[in-house]
Amino acid sequence: MSRDKMIKAYVGKIKHDPESLRIMEEAKRVLAFSPHPDDVEIAAGAFLASAVSRGAEVRVVVVSDDRMSVGSLDPHDDEVISLRRAEEMEAMGELEVRDVQFLNYVDSQVPEPRVIREDFIRITRSYAPDLVITLDPYLPYEAHPDHVNTGLAAMQAVLFHSLPRIVRDVRPVSQQPNLALGATLRPNVALCVDPFMEKKLRAVRAHRSQFGEDILELITAISSAVGGIVGCRFGEAFRVMRPWEIHVNLLADL
Repeated sequence: MSRDKMIKAYVGKIKHDPESLRIMEEAKRVLAFSPHPDDVEIAAGAFLASAVSRGAEVRVVVVSDDRMSVGSLDPHDDEVISLRRAEEMEAMGELEVRDVQFLNYVDSQVPEPRVIREDFIRITRSYAPDLVITLDPYLPYEAHPDHVNTGLAAMQAVLFHSLPRIVRDVRPVSQQPNLALGATLRPNVALCVDPFMEKKLRAVRAHRSQFGEDILELITAISSAVGGIVGCRFGEAFRVMRPWEIHVNLLADL
């Protein structure tokens, strides 16, 4: 199947839900968990830039140090970590996100959710977001453990947010946030991101140790197809879920 046909098949699965759109457009405090530097830019860079532009508070939490990401064996780990952090800060600058936190888990060894979710719960409770963004851990055939473990831990942080007997040292002071999964096969909202697409592309381009122009072409092609659903040049797609949809809910995937 050609790339264009695959993209067409992907956007054909998007079920645009007005309530999900409202949740994303009205979020005032946004917390994004990114498995590596660059993941959240690819999945949600334009949305984050749009949130900042309308006055929302935005924090990006980078979970792993990405030390495995540079192909050459010559650089020492600390040199790669420093490079990737610098590229991430440049990318965040393009999106005008000023609040960036690095957890520095070892790249490719981000622990299972039962190990890291307490960190995520502490961050979520202390920041008190109304929207948490991460990558969809249920993306079919996703093999990278950092993506799966980060996504599941973020979802579990939302699930356990309001239960004070779980992680007792930081008590919840806000209601459970809503959840938005990027890089998902089952989106239920498409956002028009025309004014912010160039910022997203510049943010991805800042990760010059990782990407060439080919990924920018793919991102642009997918964003163009998603935007067509809502009558825009460019769009980003997400799976928005309310807290009650992520625990024993047979209807959540409908």
